[in-house]
Amino acid sequence: MAYVQTRKNKDGQNRYVGRYRVDGRLKNTKTFTRKRDAEDEATRLEDAAKRNDFIDPAAAEVTLDEFFKTRQAARSGKAPRTLETESERYRSLIAPRFGSLPLKRIATEDIADWSANMPAPRTGKTASSQRRHDALTLLIAVLDDAVDAGRLTRNPARKRTGKALAKPQAAKQKPHRYLSHEQLSRVALCANNEQARTMILLDGLVGLRFGELSALQLRDIDTLRWRIKVRRAVTRLDNGTLLVGNTKTGRDREVAIPGTVRPLILEQIKGKRPSDWLFSSRDGKPLRRESFSRNTFSKAVALAGSAVSELQRLIGLSEQEVTGEFTPSLEARVCQAQTKAGLEPTGVVDPPTWAVLIEAYREQHTGLSQADKVKQTTKFKALSRTTLYVGCTDFERLTLHDLRHTAASLAIASGATVKHVQKMLGHESAKMTLDVYAGLFEDDLDTVAESMSAAHDKALGGNRAHNMRTNTEQAMSEVVTLPTANMA
Repeated sequence: MAYVQTRKNKDGQNRYVGRYRVDGRLKNTKTFTRKRDAEDEATRLEDAAKRNDFIDPAAAEVTLDEFFKTRQAARSGKAPRTLETESERYRSLIAPRFGSLPLKRIATEDIADWSANMPAPRTGKTASSQRRHDALTLLIAVLDDAVDAGRLTRNPARKRTGKALAKPQAAKQKPHRYLSHEQLSRVALCANNEQARTMILLDGLVGLRFGELSALQLRDIDTLRWRIKVRRAVTRLDNGTLLVGNTKTGRDREVAIPGTVRPLILEQIKGKRPSDWLFSSRDGKPLRRESFSRNTFSKAVALAGSAVSELQRLIGLSEQEVTGEFTPSLEARVCQAQTKAGLEPTGVVDPPTWAVLIEAYREQHTGLSQADKVKQTTKFKALSRTTLYVGCTDFERLTLHDLRHTAASLAIASGATVKHVQKMLGHESAKMTLDVYAGLFEDDLDTVAESMSAAHDKALGGNRAHNMRTNTEQAMSEVVTLPTANMA
């Protein structure tokens, strides 16, 4: 049973310490100036121990910095990039306010104030809503772990009901950008080397994450079944180090290689060993996302995304007439140019037609500087590998991750189910796939309805209208006229 022990301080004044038992071991409360306070605290702690709800007050004396360090060490199995991101977020946003405080001194009202007014480390101004949202999410998780570790009775970042404090509204995700098959091919053809063309086309059709794509080895390519075994991913840390580890979900998967990419894959694996990277830098190491995006992909997108506009300029349209759309009127002008050059007037801008248009343009623009000539040569060389026709349009800039979205959209348009897309992209659940691409599946409702209608008509032998008319006539012939009831 709890009791109080009286002690003298250095001034000879009485001070009181509560004594209570936990699992048969005698423990002390902190020192109080009033005997009743010491007795109440000792009784509270002993009762908590009986309810298996006891938290040793000394355990909550550890600072948040100390606990976070211990927590991260215990999470060493997590992806290095995840741990690095958490550490940066904690160091720059959480530690300045709460790092030196003991866990028990972190109050709910202080967390709410910090969440609303969290300063950015560089500017000192209020951080963006996304940064504040992410920092509060991390702090909630850390304090949840402190509760689980028996250092806190409750999480001060949660209300008494257990709900988390209101988080700053996260920034809205930018709309996904999707390429058509023609646009994807155009981007691949505008890349400046065969490896890049293979990577872009493959990624736009199977939707690998870039880290998974750059971590592929020849042994992961099954050319008998035409499957890719996705087993690992490359992660870049902030210090530039490349790490090869598990995939984002920690699970292996297989994806099918579309037939259009298979010849390119065969060219890519020539002369390589099973342990070699399928796609590599000049020094034989895995490709870096930032370098590939900056030096290759972004340039290919810029050229491919403005190809129709460049065609309109080459054909002689003024800047006011340049729309970025391949219209029937533009087709007619292309036919005129083809006829004049002795080509078949198809209206399709293929490599021979590009060559004719580019040569005519250069004859009219002879006063260019050497630098401009080199720049134009690079641009025209890339464009001349593409083929444009009526219906082609320009498109805005996009990121490497948009190739993954493109693969999803093309698969769905081809009739893929949610489970198929989930497996192809490596999502943890079909729910996640629906959350990300719900709009694409909704757009397919009309197609499904038409397919069901066609199947229904086929099952009836194409006589749906006759059957409906016959059934209606039969139903009408069976109608019996009832006598009018006397309602008076």
